[in-house]
Amino acid sequence: MNLTKKQEYELLASISARGEIPDKFTYLNGGWKLWDKTYTQRAQKGGKAYDERELLADHINSFVNVFAKPKGINLIDLGCGNGKPVIPIIEVLQREKIAVNYVPVDISSAMIDLAIKNLFEKFSDLSIKKLVIDFEKESLADALLDIKQQNNYPSFLVNLGNTLGNYINTSAVLTNFLESMTLDDYLVIGNGLANDYNTQKILVSYNKYDEENVTLPAKSLGIYDSGDKFNWVWNNAKNRVEGRIKLNTDKSVTLAGQNVNLEAGEELLVMRSNKYSESSLTKLLSDVGFRTELLTTTKNRNEIIAMVQPTRYSVV
Repeated sequence: MNLTKKQEYELLASISARGEIPDKFTYLNGGWKLWDKTYTQRAQKGGKAYDERELLADHINSFVNVFAKPKGINLIDLGCGNGKPVIPIIEVLQREKIAVNYVPVDISSAMIDLAIKNLFEKFSDLSIKKLVIDFEKESLADALLDIKQQNNYPSFLVNLGNTLGNYINTSAVLTNFLESMTLDDYLVIGNGLANDYNTQKILVSYNKYDEENVTLPAKSLGIYDSGDKFNWVWNNAKNRVEGRIKLNTDKSVTLAGQNVNLEAGEELLVMRSNKYSESSLTKLLSDVGFRTELLTTTKNRNEIIAMVQPTRYSVV
């Protein structure tokens, strides 16, 4: 598996100390191709991406109109994937004669290149600023504020595709977003919605494409093969879907010059997807420092989208 030294140390710590491979590693070393397949399947009617796209389309005018017709907008696509989720937003902005500076942000340069390719096919004259960064670990503030200084456009940050629930420290990631924003900026977040009635439905929506995607890093490291077991699990205590592999034989992996030995029967967490209710998502955003401007869900209550803005706390 081709990793930077920093990534090797991060994997060393997460595997040896927590028994986990963070989701973001699924997008590296060819994983972006598998993600594109996964998204294509999810984008079919009844899939998670389809439902999110329809919900976004229903409220897209409300999202865009908060900007009061600026000359242009920096569209910051946080965890851009293949870029397709933001197409409806760009269509509306261009229809309103608002210039779009598209900024795809991702840990994978290849994933960003795919997003750029897909968007150039749709919008041949689109202005694009590529930003390769791991925003779970690295600050966004300098790069995004520098972009604002260059064109003086407000920023429209989007984090779509059910990725909010994948972060190990969601509050820290949201704080990173917040610290890169000014009071004329907005953030739109989409994620899976959970309640007491739909947990099993959530679980069965994950399929072979998802499994292939989330097990890729473990396969690349040589610690998962066809003799091992994989299961989707609903963790009721943490309100999330988990992808877990159980080793059938002893395994070992060398990272950053250190050996990690894993025993038969051990389990590794290779995917987490936290789900939220309307109240729990609102509280999470409020605790970080956001004011919720709009909160909406699908009719079947399996997807939620929130539009938020930085807020200032009064000193008591």
